Amino acid sequence: MADVKAQAEEIKQKGNAAYKKKDFETALKHYDEAFAIDGTNITILTNKAAVFFEQGEYDKCIETCEKAVEVGRENRADYALLAKALARIGNSYLKKEDLKNALVYFNKSLLENRTQEIVKKQSSIKRNLSTFLAKVFFVISV
Repeated sequence: MADVKAQAEEIKQKGNAAYKKKDFETALKHYDEAFAIDGTNITILTNKAAVFFEQGEYDKCIETCEKAVEVGRENRADYALLAKALARIGNSYLKKEDLKNALVYFNKSLLENRTQEIVKKQSSIKRNLSTFLAKVFFVISV
């Protein structure tokens, strides 16, 4: 079992190196290979999701992070890793300009692991939504 995890980690690191070089196709191949070896390591999935995020493939990023959360819950992954996947979903929704779902996933992330970065994003979205709603109500009332 330890050998399998070590082998998957080694391949994941190759994926990380390719990611840093912005060789996203190679990174994806390594992440897929690593996850096929160790299907319990959600970091492999969140790294794969990061590739999709960088490519602007936000729906694929969301789907991959949702799988990471599912695998993580099944295997009792660290809360910080679950929070990272949930935050990445929130960031994807933010890029899609879907503030409501971004806020939902940032809130879920904070329930798993509270980080200052996500608290700031959550607060920013709440302010933006409040400002937007105030403008809408003003226009309707005029």
